[in-house]
Amino acid sequence: MSSSDDTTSPSEPPTDLVSPFMNLPTELHILIANYLIFPDIIHLKLTCAYFNHLIPPLSHRELLDAELTDFAWDHDLYACRYCLRFRPAAKFADRMLRRRRRRCGRDAVKRFCVDCGLMPRRGAARYGPGAHIRIQGHLFVICMVCRNFTYAMLDRHKNGMKVCADCWDERLKRQEHLYGEVLGDLSSAYGCPSD
Repeated sequence: MSSSDDTTSPSEPPTDLVSPFMNLPTELHILIANYLIFPDIIHLKLTCAYFNHLIPPLSHRELLDAELTDFAWDHDLYACRYCLRFRPAAKFADRMLRRRRRRCGRDAVKRFCVDCGLMPRRGAARYGPGAHIRIQGHLFVICMVCRNFTYAMLDRHKNGMKVCADCWDERLKRQEHLYGEVLGDLSSAYGCPSD
């Protein structure tokens, strides 16, 4: 190797790889970002840590406007008012995606995802114990006994119950045990042979 080769030390970035766009002043980067629409603004934000810190997160109004883009329609994305994120339809209760809370609906600004509905914020939960939540046709419940969020039990009329399967099974076992004790006491009181 000849001694006339230009070499750079590992601590210096190679100057020929730096984009001319990155050499622009920060003020110009901010002005350019203000003219970008969704999803381009997000793509720029995800390019590097510099733009991630420079570009603020989208506001709820901007997310609602972004719901109308082809990208959001193609990926079935909706805005959550509390976590301020785009979430797929599977992350929302069916009621949040219909009627007035549907895309472009009058109450779309009130739509929130299931995760935010289960998580208490400022002392108030959005979904409380016993609440039935239908997600993509499947019925879920926040169990009245154990407070777990799980699939709902259905009664004989196919209505959702306010307890989960585990708590219901435990209740049936206690009930059988209680009936066994009562029947045993009654049979011994009347002289009936026990089985």
